[in-house]
Amino acid sequence: MDTKKVIIVDDNELSVEGIYKNIDWHELGAEVSYITTNASEVADKIHTMEIDLIISDICMPGMNGLDLSKAVLGSKPYTKIILISAYDDFEFAKEAIRIGVCDYVEKPVDYAYLQQVAARVLKESEQEKMILQQLQQSRPAMIRKFYSELLETSPDDAEFFLADQAAYMGLDIDEDEYICAVIQIDNFIEAKNMFGIERYHVLVMSLAAEVERSFSRYGLSYTLTQGNNLMVILGNKTGTDDSFYSSVYKQFSDILDKHASSPLSLTIGIGDIVPCVWQVSTSYRNAKNATGYRFIFGEGHIFNIHDIRRNRTRSAFFTAGTAGDEERLVRLISQKDLSGLRQFTDSLAVELVDHYIDKNGIIACIYSMLARLNRFLYDTEVDTAQLQNSIKSMFADLDQFQTCAQICDRLYDICAECCSQLQESVQSQHNQIAGQVVSYIEDHYMNADMSIHDISSHLNISANYLGVLFKKVKGHTISDFITTVRIQKARELLSCTQLKIMEISEKVGYANPYYFSASFKKRTGQTPSEYRSAEQIGP
Repeated sequence: MDTKKVIIVDDNELSVEGIYKNIDWHELGAEVSYITTNASEVADKIHTMEIDLIISDICMPGMNGLDLSKAVLGSKPYTKIILISAYDDFEFAKEAIRIGVCDYVEKPVDYAYLQQVAARVLKESEQEKMILQQLQQSRPAMIRKFYSELLETSPDDAEFFLADQAAYMGLDIDEDEYICAVIQIDNFIEAKNMFGIERYHVLVMSLAAEVERSFSRYGLSYTLTQGNNLMVILGNKTGTDDSFYSSVYKQFSDILDKHASSPLSLTIGIGDIVPCVWQVSTSYRNAKNATGYRFIFGEGHIFNIHDIRRNRTRSAFFTAGTAGDEERLVRLISQKDLSGLRQFTDSLAVELVDHYIDKNGIIACIYSMLARLNRFLYDTEVDTAQLQNSIKSMFADLDQFQTCAQICDRLYDICAECCSQLQESVQSQHNQIAGQVVSYIEDHYMNADMSIHDISSHLNISANYLGVLFKKVKGHTISDFITTVRIQKARELLSCTQLKIMEISEKVGYANPYYFSASFKKRTGQTPSEYRSAEQIGP
């Protein structure tokens, strides 16, 4: 275990000596690296030093302990600080806790107590270092998870759920245009059987590395492997390339040519250019759809979504009523995209007339779509009794419709009804979960160690998702609500009992009475004592 480094700061030399000589630093696994009576010296040197703990007086001439704490935590946020304060420094101490100081000890200093506080704080420091090390080691996995979720999350939700992750990892996602491509390994089964799992994965990883090198000049180039697919996400600054799309296409053509005689047979699909990273999933879906054209033209080609749109013909591409149309319908309903659904059903009406010459063919197509919609509703496990009746009614009335437009209008009405039902179901579920959070907090607010992780574990929901969901439903964070409940309970106890403020602090979940007093005043504008006095005087 590494020896912890400690700095002692106090303008009174006797106080410094007292702390230095009366604490058993060896027992704490620590050593005092620096002693000074000048806080400015520490502020000037801290960025070049690796320090675990600073013990400092609050009131000092020149730079005081509070200013020192701000300077240190600004550049070394994981440095632990314990402040020594006189009783009159209470307001300073409250401010210190607000900015991140670990604890403070009142004068005259009880050295045994100070040693206990230092032991606890140094243990916290050690735990934080371990966590930071684990986070650093898991960074590649976290980045992979981010991009994987980015591809699968709709543009409406991506920024809301993923922006904080990107900021935390320091990802540079401020490009002007993005594009996604999918490289599909067509012969992955044969390649695995021929070379074995290990050799196959080496080939795939080598391919991914080659792709990364090919596109390294772009602001963003990330390759994600999944199954027999490589998903390539590229970002570019406008003006740095004459034609982003043309350049990407040429690079992939070179890769495809190079692998023409390699063990891996590749098909590449290129999606649309999108203007921000949160819309990458749209380009990804385009790219996946593009790779599907290998079934028509064969493997070993690049399918560009632009060319597919330009050259789509009635006999070759996207015949209305295919599985692709059914999945698109389900996707639009999942996204509750009424505008997209209206566009889809209007286009469907035109395509059905173009591709089928009789009513029976049109009805067969609609039957297939309604059957797929039925399966989707069953899979979502949403209470859809009314929707099921609407679908059954449409099934029964299909033969009665006089025009294709009428059928598609009715299909749109059912899809819109489905969107509404899904929205209500999701909102109801979110409200229910938020209610469970409220109940848990009201039952456990007295537990000083209660955290969002305890609540998420109890509800079997990830802490990040639970925090976002609760704020979306309630308008404030879980931490804010915990504080609200605790302060309200404290007000009741202050009004109705003669318990000491320290006892009330413990009963409402605050281990530190000074922190309780600071939180109480921040919420009510009064200290606990002032509040009690006002309540007793009455109107």
